[in-house]
Amino acid sequence: MSACLIIDPEDRLHDTLSASLQRLALSVARSTRAPTVLSGPGVDLVLTRVRQATREQLEVCETARQDWNARVMVFMDRPEPVDQVLALTWGADAVVDPRHISERELEARLRALLRRRAHLASNATWVLDETAQQLQHGALSVPLSRSESLVLHALMSRPGVVMSRAELMTRSRLAQQGCHLNVVDLAVSRLRRKLQGAGVQQVPLITERGHGYRWLGSPVRATND
Repeated sequence: MSACLIIDPEDRLHDTLSASLQRLALSVARSTRAPTVLSGPGVDLVLTRVRQATREQLEVCETARQDWNARVMVFMDRPEPVDQVLALTWGADAVVDPRHISERELEARLRALLRRRAHLASNATWVLDETAQQLQHGALSVPLSRSESLVLHALMSRPGVVMSRAELMTRSRLAQQGCHLNVVDLAVSRLRRKLQGAGVQQVPLITERGHGYRWLGSPVRATND
């Protein structure tokens, strides 16, 4: 089930969209303020209502795209062409006037955004930038600690292969730094939480109990080998 977040200062947008959201079988969360929710679990679709096309109100679009790789639809009364340009520039996928769009068209647009996100998620390449210590997947960018980056590079260098903690310690060079085996477990646990928190529904970092860990992301490309 896809997850949807509605951000509306007046908390009325949900009632307008309720029929369409039910037909799309979306799991819906609601909030009146963006900062209180953008640090939480990721979603697939963000529907936000803004009064004016200002940087402060539209920043939610960029944040949702970068942190969650979510598709974003902005609702604005009587949007001028310049308002639409600003919203799209800040990361919105669509800008609509809720008073001048039919239920049928709105639902079609929502379906299109969900299909687009699914397509991007399935075709995006996983890229590890060791210098910046970031893992990128399409529009998604996840910051990493040094140990997380080293362990992930070792796993991504042999996709699909189960690697023990001892092997990961050696390949990641953590053993040379005098680290203990539990550093690998902590790095993997934190990596998984970060990816889940960023909205990755199928985290490609797998635990093989009693054997170790493996990376199932495909295709894979690591930088700065």
